[in-house]
Amino acid sequence: MGDTSRIRRASALVLAVLALALAGCGTSGGPAPAAPQAGAPAAPRNPGPGELAPLPARGGQDGQRICGKTESTPVAGGRFEVQNNAWGDDTPQCTTAFDTGFAVDAQHDKDSGPAAYPSIVMGCNYGTCTRDAPFPRPVADLGDIRSSWAVTTPRRGDYNVAYDVWLDPTPRREGANTGAELMIWLDRTDRVQPIGAERGTVEIGDARWAVWTGENQGTPVISYVREEATTQVLDLPITDFVTDATRRGVVAPTWFLTNIQAGFEPWIGGDGLTTDAFALTRNGV
Repeated sequence: MGDTSRIRRASALVLAVLALALAGCGTSGGPAPAAPQAGAPAAPRNPGPGELAPLPARGGQDGQRICGKTESTPVAGGRFEVQNNAWGDDTPQCTTAFDTGFAVDAQHDKDSGPAAYPSIVMGCNYGTCTRDAPFPRPVADLGDIRSSWAVTTPRRGDYNVAYDVWLDPTPRREGANTGAELMIWLDRTDRVQPIGAERGTVEIGDARWAVWTGENQGTPVISYVREEATTQVLDLPITDFVTDATRRGVVAPTWFLTNIQAGFEPWIGGDGLTTDAFALTRNGV
């Protein structure tokens, strides 16, 4: 019996040493963390040091539901305006607006182009100006404009995820802008592409972008398409895109930036496109 006891004690000691070694390697035998599902929103995060446009904390997504083609509503105390903007088709679309963003309810079916552009806006757009907006503002006096944006996208449908920056020869507050449209595409499905043709690439904000140029009913359009798609950007330097478009001759240095929008262009589907959190600042304000 003495030999047997010694063997048992030795076996127990070996097992204990093995358990400690496995724990040190991170394989404790407990359940592994669940991998994030495709299209799921990123986990809440604390602002990084020095961020000029930190994402707000994500709250509930209950709010006013707007369904009119051109209907919009203020959010975040009027700092932003959420617009339904179902301009491209007669398919029903509704957008639920809340302080940190909006969610889209639609089942579009359009092969030839965008059915809508539900978005969140800062500035003056067709006569609606957001509270204390720094726009319209001369291109020469933009300052440091930054934006952070986090979205959730559905598994099905055809759409893009894009900023829309509008410029005009005048400080326009009403009507259509006649200067240029500047788009910044973060993500897109395979068959959705910008107006015009690709002209080259540029590195802005620690990412590389394909640059497309063309015209939409006579208005110059320049689009920056992120080569590595993403559903979240932090402190994206909007001013740098305007500077690049000015250097390329698409934007005149004497023009005004009238408004900045962030949203989706659904072609097919659209249900579930959601802005979970959004921030836009000029010089950190």
